[in-house]
Amino acid sequence: MDMTLDGADVPMWTRLYIKRGQMLSIGKLNGSGGCRAYLAVLGGLPAIAPYFGSKSTSPLLAIGGYQGRPLAPGDMLAIAKLNADRAEPEVSLPAHLRPIYSNHWEIDAMVGPYDEGYIVSEDIDMIYNTIWDVSHNATRGGIRLVGPTPRWAREDGGEGGQHPSNVIEYGYPNGTLNWTGDSPCIFPVDAPDLGGFISSTTIVKASLWCMGQLKSGDTIQYRRVSLKDALRARSELEQFTESFSALVAGQCNMDSIQPIFPSKLRESTVSGNWGKALIYQTEVIEGGISMTFRQGGDEFLLVEFGDGKFNLNHRCSVTALDRAFKESQASDEALRRAIYKTTGCCNSLLIHYDGLKLSQDNLVNLLVSLQKAVGDLSSSKVPSRKFRLPICFESPAQQEAVQRYIETQRPHAPFLPNNMDFVANINGVTYDELIDIFLSVEFMAICVGFFCGDTICLPVDPRYRLICPKQNPSRVYTPEGSVSWGGSCMNIYPVDSPGGYQMTGQTIPCFDQLGVKPDFSASQPGLFRDFDQITFYRVGKEELERDMARFRSGCYKFQYENVIFDMSNHNRLLGETRDEVAGFKSRQATAQVKMLALEKESMDRWIAEKAQNHVPVDEIALLREDPGILTLYAPLDANVWKVNFADGSVIRSAQVVVILEAMKMEISVSYDGDKRDGIDESFTIEKVLVQPGDTVRAGDALNKNKKKTYNSEDSLVVTHPTTNSPACGLSTAERTGSPIFHTLWSYVSV
Repeated sequence: MDMTLDGADVPMWTRLYIKRGQMLSIGKLNGSGGCRAYLAVLGGLPAIAPYFGSKSTSPLLAIGGYQGRPLAPGDMLAIAKLNADRAEPEVSLPAHLRPIYSNHWEIDAMVGPYDEGYIVSEDIDMIYNTIWDVSHNATRGGIRLVGPTPRWAREDGGEGGQHPSNVIEYGYPNGTLNWTGDSPCIFPVDAPDLGGFISSTTIVKASLWCMGQLKSGDTIQYRRVSLKDALRARSELEQFTESFSALVAGQCNMDSIQPIFPSKLRESTVSGNWGKALIYQTEVIEGGISMTFRQGGDEFLLVEFGDGKFNLNHRCSVTALDRAFKESQASDEALRRAIYKTTGCCNSLLIHYDGLKLSQDNLVNLLVSLQKAVGDLSSSKVPSRKFRLPICFESPAQQEAVQRYIETQRPHAPFLPNNMDFVANINGVTYDELIDIFLSVEFMAICVGFFCGDTICLPVDPRYRLICPKQNPSRVYTPEGSVSWGGSCMNIYPVDSPGGYQMTGQTIPCFDQLGVKPDFSASQPGLFRDFDQITFYRVGKEELERDMARFRSGCYKFQYENVIFDMSNHNRLLGETRDEVAGFKSRQATAQVKMLALEKESMDRWIAEKAQNHVPVDEIALLREDPGILTLYAPLDANVWKVNFADGSVIRSAQVVVILEAMKMEISVSYDGDKRDGIDESFTIEKVLVQPGDTVRAGDALNKNKKKTYNSEDSLVVTHPTTNSPACGLSTAERTGSPIFHTLWSYVSV
């Protein structure tokens, strides 16, 4: 990134003393690679209010930082006053010690938490042997990759859902490679912290900085490493940063700092001794429960209870173990310093820890001993709150979200255009019976997590535990308050966010950012807690809109009562309804065979349609040779949302030909033509090269236009800074290798 102080170039990785009146100018990223750069100010930005201890911004949720949004021209940021006598001398890290920013990244990662038994062994190797392309959907909330689809080792996801990538919801490690259906996505800092898709690979702590520099158009390759090598790399990085801090403080000289970039090839990568994702499994212990331990990189440990099936007894064990673990930290300072966070979810507990301060083996042994002390919880009594919420089954916002999904992601599927019909059909019930289930069942909150208190609930009565696959691919947008179903669970989305659960209705959003509305607080901006119970009553569109308006104005009061949930009564219900549940599951299985066959047929058809719509490269080459042909290019990486004209259409200057979509923004693309002397030209579209739902890269050709009338004295030639190989007309996989053009086009009069 180019930077100047009063017009003089300033290198990156430099400490500066800037006086009042001087001008620091930060330019755009240059072509050397990387995605983000940071300006650190001594004393910070005191006028920016922290939100839950952070001044960072989450633009996806419009939370934190400066009004929850990116900075814009005219914004004013107050800085701390600095006395002149506190000025430190300039220090600059020499180039040979700086990180290397590239357009291709080789990133160290560890296997797990889910690979063996979920992906066939050859395709586990494929993940590490493939050079993956970073798609246009690359943000702090998720970095989608483009590449081959793995073959799955399972027929389905069990109670997690019908697709083999589905599992029972669990906590996601930071930096993990998550498979949302058949689509891989790296989960960075603003990503979901829990969900129901497998994660096969997790970036190690020492390489997380690389994840923060990935941008659309880059390529990456994973390098498998062992836990031992991951911790060694982390130790090297921490020693490097400590040495740099000492240098800045004047406590050491430059020669004492050893370069660590580029990262060297690790011994375990060469030898193949990188270990296993599943690191330990107990026999059945106290309370009739078994424990499975899976690694998620060098700083996450996933503890699973039971056999991969939903069970509220297991959720009680998760809560009890989490409580016992926190009590142990309170009395053990060394343990407390080694633990960052725990995430309880459904049948599992994810622990974020410092592997340099607490070994993986010692952590596993501690958790096993704590669980033995917890004992049998099958007769426990759990404090709970029972809520009564409105639900509308005819949500215009959800209908718009479905339509956008059809136009930009997948045009047809058994769950389109009506998610409710799909959920009913795949469970062997009617639409009306599905509505009755929503209106009569008590749902238990078994997980409250990412995106502002997203609440995952399990029907308390096992006779009404529907099951359905999450959407493949998952949506990039879900309206706030969406009531949805995925796997065996109902879910409430509290804010606009990505998601994969089938949308089945809409209720009141369950989140207040400032915590000032009734039933919320500044320390608890999300409404629900684990073991809350939720029931619904039906309302129409107009009534829900009135309730939403009252909620936004702070006048809505949630209906709930405090109750006790008795696990002994619940376990009695499980025993009494066992035969009914078996009968219902049998009917479900019959319906699911039919619907999954339809899903396979639809998916195969969609793949064939995408292949059929690709324009042959030789046809593109012939068009490019015609001097009267003008090309319309994509200005950025995006999805194609709408194509407004077909082959042979006559268009005029400035008419919008194609509308692209990138991260919920619409980008209109038109050809302005030659407007000299007020002439408004017209063009004939010779060939449309893209279809709705296609993914295009910056510089990809969208269509070929021919002037309706032109001559050698009055024609314009569209030129392009890169002319050697056209990017147009290629498949998604082929497009990812095309160059990224920095100018859309230029005009040359001939």
